[in-house]
Amino acid sequence: MYPLTSGFHAASINSSIYGNASTCDYGTLDESKVKGKIVYCDGLAQDTTIKDLGGSGIIMTSDERNDVAFTFVLSAIILKSIDGTRINQYINSSKSSRAVIYKSTTSKMNAPFVASFSSRGPQSISPNILKPDIAAPGLSILAAYSQLASVTGYYDDNRFVKYNIISGTSMACPHVAASAAYVKSFHPHWSPAAIKSALITTATPMKIKGWDAELGSGSGQVNPTKALQPGLVYNLSNSDYIRFLCKEGYNGTTIRLLTGGKKLYNCSAFPPAVGTDGLNYPSFHLQLQNRNSTISAVFHRTVTNVATGGRSTYRAKVIGLAKSLDVKVVPRTLSFDQQQQKRSFKVMVRGRFAKENDQILSGWLEWSDSKHRVRSPILLYRSKY
Repeated sequence: MYPLTSGFHAASINSSIYGNASTCDYGTLDESKVKGKIVYCDGLAQDTTIKDLGGSGIIMTSDERNDVAFTFVLSAIILKSIDGTRINQYINSSKSSRAVIYKSTTSKMNAPFVASFSSRGPQSISPNILKPDIAAPGLSILAAYSQLASVTGYYDDNRFVKYNIISGTSMACPHVAASAAYVKSFHPHWSPAAIKSALITTATPMKIKGWDAELGSGSGQVNPTKALQPGLVYNLSNSDYIRFLCKEGYNGTTIRLLTGGKKLYNCSAFPPAVGTDGLNYPSFHLQLQNRNSTISAVFHRTVTNVATGGRSTYRAKVIGLAKSLDVKVVPRTLSFDQQQQKRSFKVMVRGRFAKENDQILSGWLEWSDSKHRVRSPILLYRSKY
């Protein structure tokens, strides 16, 4: 057991630095009152301050992001603020308060779910393109780590490891990039759009969803082995992207900034992109500009048969959308005689938000034959106000 104190009780009476001792701000504590003790600090990220003052450990509080692990420079624990209040009361009511921080233990939890810190949609640049596309493991990932830096990156931390527990986009992106490379190794002639389509339409839908639904997870958790045989893909050519950019309001000059080179594209030379989104994308998304507007959207799509074997027939099924919506897929059956054969269809969505407080209506379009299930999220969004 170690002596236990708080930032408030360890405050320096001679400090000339403006700050809050209760949150253990740098320069507000007295080293003699901290050394050898566990210190309770109201807030996060003051472990280096306690370390520099010779403290033995730190108790911190946070009511946010309780699903992510951090690495600290000394023994530490993060509690909810209500529990921190109890500890503070114990310190204030005892002349010799003591504590110990035990080694971490493992516990079972329901997964997968979207991390609290993960960015959500909707996006504002191209409002009718659903983002994010897909989810991947990025929370508390045990990953290779450079031994050129300490385990925390802190200058006085002499712990160097080959592996570390890390969270964030820097963990999720390698999973998706490796999945794309894996698919590419089996299908070297597939375009980036075809590989992306395969990953999106074969992802595993999230069983644990927040209010944001597919605005948090896209089509679900990436499944690279299933992506090897997606059945159908939503492919895109260079001209498809140019037509989409023209529809979005770009001109030859601004498009050239994206494509590079000297070629100047003339939007009038391309057939106009059609439909609500103007892109052959493996998801269907509409953002209402006015929350009181009725829903009316048409999505034009073309799929390419990449399945091995001979003939196949796919039938469409719409799953999970509210009864206040009328969704029609025309045609509802697509037949293929050979690989690389293309078939087009359109999805028409009409209706309204039935409940006043609803912001999201979501479901799925699934094309299936006897071997493949090609799933695409359908999501309709309106602002809260």
